[in-house]
Amino acid sequence: MTAIDGPGTKRTVDRGGTDRSAWVRVALHLFPMAWLDRFGVEFGALLDETRTTPSVLFDVLVAAVDAHVHPTGPRRRWPLMIERLRLSELVVFSSWVVFVVAGLAFQRMTDGPPFSVVAASAPAVGLAYAAIVAGAVISLIAVVVAGLPIAVAIGRTALEHRRWRQVGLLAVPPVALAIWIGLTAALLSLGDPPSDGPWRIVVFVLWVGVFVVAAVASTVAVSAAALDADVDGSLYRRAALPAVVTAVAMAVVAVAVIIWGIGVAIVSPADFWSFDGILSSSTPLTWLGIAIVMTGAAWVAVRAALRSRDATNPPAA
Repeated sequence: MTAIDGPGTKRTVDRGGTDRSAWVRVALHLFPMAWLDRFGVEFGALLDETRTTPSVLFDVLVAAVDAHVHPTGPRRRWPLMIERLRLSELVVFSSWVVFVVAGLAFQRMTDGPPFSVVAASAPAVGLAYAAIVAGAVISLIAVVVAGLPIAVAIGRTALEHRRWRQVGLLAVPPVALAIWIGLTAALLSLGDPPSDGPWRIVVFVLWVGVFVVAAVASTVAVSAAALDADVDGSLYRRAALPAVVTAVAMAVVAVAVIIWGIGVAIVSPADFWSFDGILSSSTPLTWLGIAIVMTGAAWVAVRAALRSRDATNPPAA
């Protein structure tokens, strides 16, 4: 497909274009040809003029999924133009999914001795662990309060209108979670990897890689399902406060995880500098990775939650 820039001049605008950035060409390859035939010119021009950020990349993935589900045209203009409130709450949810999986890794690492013994004997470590548990419970409750009514509304609308592809999108998160849990159980059943050789690294990379794919697939699928759903806007307004609570709880947990690691390193260096991490990996490296993921997810969630709050309370003119 081409567009005329001037007399006798043609410019490629969809797949295979050579006058646009590589990432835009890759992005357009994600869309079906039927969709590009109708919207490729405008969408490609929009991407050409849009600065590449993680949120834009996420929007493009959601748009691609929606285009495959509805190749004749999007229900909204573009995910890049999605309502601020809806987008902010989806970002909070996406961050929380990443946060939860990191939390599962932390729970697995700290379950039982030696770290349970350290927490019982060192008040600072014990309080940090208690704060982690409390924050995790609060964030879960807040997500359920915010997301369950919206998910039910999306599912009910999809079933009423027989939008089976949309129902399939909603099924992606539980299926992805089941696959990841199954893989984790299978790896744990094999026992601890040998201390030497590449097997330890291969197992850890496989475990983390499946988690990343599951998390991305889940968040993109839910976002695409929400994009196409006819949901009462009041549900999103009511979810704004629980979204803020979720983000704050995530931030508290992230700080507590950092304090926990520092506390263990101080009161029990032998246990900290050990190989009691996930799948017998390095404890400090596992803790550091979990802390970085949690801190990043909490930071993204707090920013999105603040935007969600601002969207429900616009400044007075």
